Amino acid sequence: MSAFGHALGAELRHLARDRWDLAGLTLIPALLLFLIGAMFWQGSMRRLPIVVIDDDRSSASRDILRAIDAAPLVHIAAMRATEAEAVEEVRRGHANGFVHLPKDLGAGLARHRTPVIRILYNASFLSSGSQAASGAESAVQAAAASLVVDQLSGHALPPDPTRRFAVEAVPLNNAASSFEWFLSTLIYPAVLHLVAAVTSAMALGRELEGRSLGGWAARSGTIVPALFGKLLPYVGAASLWGIAWLLFVTLGRGWRVEGSVAAIVAGQTLFYLGTAAISALLVAATRETATALSVCAVYAGSALAYAGATLPLNGGSGFARFWSEVLPLTHYLALQTGQLGGQDVATIFPPILALLAYVLVPGALAWLLIRRQAR
Repeated sequence: MSAFGHALGAELRHLARDRWDLAGLTLIPALLLFLIGAMFWQGSMRRLPIVVIDDDRSSASRDILRAIDAAPLVHIAAMRATEAEAVEEVRRGHANGFVHLPKDLGAGLARHRTPVIRILYNASFLSSGSQAASGAESAVQAAAASLVVDQLSGHALPPDPTRRFAVEAVPLNNAASSFEWFLSTLIYPAVLHLVAAVTSAMALGRELEGRSLGGWAARSGTIVPALFGKLLPYVGAASLWGIAWLLFVTLGRGWRVEGSVAAIVAGQTLFYLGTAAISALLVAATRETATALSVCAVYAGSALAYAGATLPLNGGSGFARFWSEVLPLTHYLALQTGQLGGQDVATIFPPILALLAYVLVPGALAWLLIRRQAR
C-alpha cells in the first residue's frame, strides 16, 4: 500500500505541475468527444441532394417527383436531360445519386407493364449514397399504390386488386437509423482507448533512466502496486470520460440502454485497465518512449477498423480475423453492443474474461521485465 500510495501521489503531483500532461487527461478528451458529439448531433441524414431525369413528363412522373421531393431523406437538386449529365453532377459532388423515370411510365402502368425506375448512387460515399437511394426508393414505393389506381381509373380500367406492401428493413438495435446512436457509441471508446494507451505510455516512459525502468522500480519498492498507482490516474480519467459520454447519449440525448449499464461501466474499466497494462509492457519491452507511443498509435489507432463493428470481417483474410481477436477493443465492443441492444447479462462473461486477460497477461509480462531491469 505504501508503494501504491507513493506512486499515485507522485503522479498526481506531476499532473498538477505539468499542464500539458494534465490536458491529455482533461482538455484533449473533452475536445475530441465534443467533436464526435457535434458530428453526429443531427443523428440521421436529411435532405440529401439527388438529380432526376424525367423522360416521361406526364402526370404520373410529376406525382413521383413530388413524392421524392417531399421525402425527408432527399430533395431534388436539379433536373437533367440525360444520364451522362446526371453522372457528371454526381462526380462533381453536387448530388449523391440520380433517379431515371423512363418514357411511357404512366401508360405502362395502365397496360399492366412494370416500368423500371432506375436509382443510381455514388458508392464512393457509401453511407450518404445508400441513404439517398433508400430515401428515393421509399418515396417511389409510397407513391406507387395510389399512382396505379389513378392511372387505371384514368384509362377506364378497373382498379388493380393486388395489394402492394412496402418492405422496411430496420436494425433491431438502431431502430431510428441514427448515426449518432450507432457510430458515436463505437467511436468514443476507440478514441478513449487511444488516449489511455498514449497517456499511460508517456507516464511510465518518463521513468526511463538509461533505457531502463530499474531505478524507478528500486525507488518504488513493490513493482505491482507501484504500477497500479502510476497508471491509475490515466485509467480513471478514461473510465470517467466513458461514463460521462454514456450519460450524455442516454440522459442528454434520450437514447436508452436496453441491457445493463453497470456491465458496460465494468467492461469500460477493465478495457482501459488492460490498455494501460499493454502500454506498460510496451515501455518495459522497447525501453523507448517514442517506440512505445508509435506502437500504441498503430494498434489502438487502427482498432476500430478491425473490430468488426463497422467493416465486416466475413471473408476477410486470416490475419485480419486474427488481428481482430487480438485487439481489446473487439471484445469490449462485443460487450457494449450486446448490452445496448438488451442481450442477457450472461453474455458479458466471455468478453469480460477476455478483457481480464489483457490486464493479467501484459501486466505480468511488464512486471517480469521491470523486475529484471531492477536486478
